[in-house]
Amino acid sequence: MESRAEEQLNWAPGPDVASSMDEYAMRFRGGIGRWQLGVQNRLLLDLLKPWQGGRVLDVGGGHGQYTDDLIEAGFDLTVHGSVPETAHRIQRQIEAGSCRFIVGDMLNLPCADQEFDCVVSVRQLSHVEDPEKFLGGLCRVARHAVVVDYPPKSGFNVMAKLLFPLKSLLEKKSTRPYTVFWEPELAAMISGQGFEVTGHEAQFSLPMVVHRVVRWVGLIQMLEAICRRTGLTRRIGGPVLLRAERRTHDE
Repeated sequence: MESRAEEQLNWAPGPDVASSMDEYAMRFRGGIGRWQLGVQNRLLLDLLKPWQGGRVLDVGGGHGQYTDDLIEAGFDLTVHGSVPETAHRIQRQIEAGSCRFIVGDMLNLPCADQEFDCVVSVRQLSHVEDPEKFLGGLCRVARHAVVVDYPPKSGFNVMAKLLFPLKSLLEKKSTRPYTVFWEPELAAMISGQGFEVTGHEAQFSLPMVVHRVVRWVGLIQMLEAICRRTGLTRRIGGPVLLRAERRTHDE
């Protein structure tokens, strides 16, 4: 019989390895980073509110960006990682018994069908090798809803490939290549799993790299507030938090 360590060789580590590193967390340091995560986490909790207190699986959630928020909101939380090392940033919560941690292939989740009320995955979809298979796995283990984030093919992301070298330079090479999506193509992938999009929350109008370069929290907050009030964020903003719910006749 294979040992656990030998079993782990049967799949490749996922993009959560990079996002769970301390170096990655440095992208959200200081006032501007805390504000960015605050916006993200408030929107995430709003999308999950109908199932507050339910069982949630956070796929690739070793970055720990909203682990405490989900726990404090009363969710029964399990965090998934593609390798054991991705748990180090949430070790405090694991040791306290506030959440569980499981290891497995991101494209073949080690969970039963509809085992969780909701499945969340942030910072992963735009980096996985097979987005459709990844989304299919999230939908399979979710009884009610799935929430993912993605960079939309709108606004500055229209020129994502062209501008990536500049973005990498400005972020001191701490960023990674990523895939951008049209929402209809994601909706089609999700629909094939018996789900339909029921929530869409764009986080910012300005690229997050601009936030990090400027680092003037008050100014960025004012500009983003204007964009949100005028509807610009809704039309071209990103990253987008997308919620999809299982169609009732598929339950």
